Amino acid sequence: MYTENTQVNLILQTWKPLKNDKFPVVLRVYHDKKRRYYRTGISAKIEEWDEKNAGIIGKPRENKTLQKFLIKAQDFIQKIYLLQEEFDFDLLSEEISPSPTKKRLENIETFWESVIEDLRKEKRHGTADSYDNALVKFKRFLNGKTLYLHQVTQQTFEKFRIYMVQSGQSTNGVGVYLRAMSAVYGRALNRKLVKPEEDPRIGFRIKTKKTHKKAIKKEEVHQLAKLDLSQFPYMEESRDMFLFSYYCQGMNLKDLSMLNWHENIVEDRIFYHRGKTADMFSIYIKEETIGLILEKQKKVLAAKLDAGLIKNTIAKSLVFRIFDTLSEKEMSDPAKITKVRKQRAKVINAHLRKLGETELGFSPSQLKFLTFYAARHTYASVLKSQHAPVTLIAEALGHADIRTTQVYLDSFANTELDHFNDLL
Repeated sequence: MYTENTQVNLILQTWKPLKNDKFPVVLRVYHDKKRRYYRTGISAKIEEWDEKNAGIIGKPRENKTLQKFLIKAQDFIQKIYLLQEEFDFDLLSEEISPSPTKKRLENIETFWESVIEDLRKEKRHGTADSYDNALVKFKRFLNGKTLYLHQVTQQTFEKFRIYMVQSGQSTNGVGVYLRAMSAVYGRALNRKLVKPEEDPRIGFRIKTKKTHKKAIKKEEVHQLAKLDLSQFPYMEESRDMFLFSYYCQGMNLKDLSMLNWHENIVEDRIFYHRGKTADMFSIYIKEETIGLILEKQKKVLAAKLDAGLIKNTIAKSLVFRIFDTLSEKEMSDPAKITKVRKQRAKVINAHLRKLGETELGFSPSQLKFLTFYAARHTYASVLKSQHAPVTLIAEALGHADIRTTQVYLDSFANTELDHFNDLL
């Protein structure tokens, strides 16, 4: 059979002898000048093989099995051609295999663990931790049962959702775990471990609930920037990191913590790759905002170097003083770096809430959402208030999906509506 640039037929593999002077009968597939052989489990002697009719002389049962193999392959290729999809040798192997392949029998828990391991190798420890937490929940849900990838259905997603709701998980918490499960399944799909037509995520909606406002006002940012905190250096540093994130298009703490004087600061710009998406950002260093913080950090770095207070080589080149106390060995441990960064985030948040309470007059409900991450939401909201297009805001934040940006801006839209409603 020949379809476009794909050809398939049965042959006797005479260059691979077996016992008893026999040779394997295989399915030979040509596609785009590439060739692959698929074993049928049937063998024959050279004198038994009928090359013209692609069968074994006097063996009707074996020939029937061989024809089934051939027809399966032909049907698969014809379907690919009609649907104008991309041909894949591995998918063909799975299609014509006489029994479930090893790939199809992969345990979802084992695969999930391998995804987490891959994420750690990619140094995406935050995402790995999130997937790990979701896996713990999923294992409890399975309660010792074995579930293979090809057995995961939309009902599996729904039952897992109901289980989490019944265990007291919030709507957004359930969403976090379901998105982790969905992403893991997506990786299995990309690796051809499951068939696209079996994708249970199609039509399954992960519900989310609008969160409270996380952004603060532009005037409140300016109020924080004007505070003289020189008598409280640790609190000042926390405030400055919050401001730096705000001035740098909502840069997250992971990227901020690893900014390097030599690699990321070039003349009047900051160049860095966002760790979460690998997108490249170029940010102008405005002297009275970013420039002021950088000058301050240069002085702090010089003082610490003179005093011999930085214990590892990498930290000596970093802009912010987060990893100074780590040894060379600890600095090479991604898990340790993540732990220290999370600890610093807690300190920053505590300092911000203290300032919110004493300087901004925030209520307890407002203080709950005043964190380092609020700088990112604030940046987005301020741009929106200046009538910047949502597409531009999405690009500035590094969002591939504009719907993610809209989540940041929902609270701003509510505030704007409140204002106009007051005019009624």
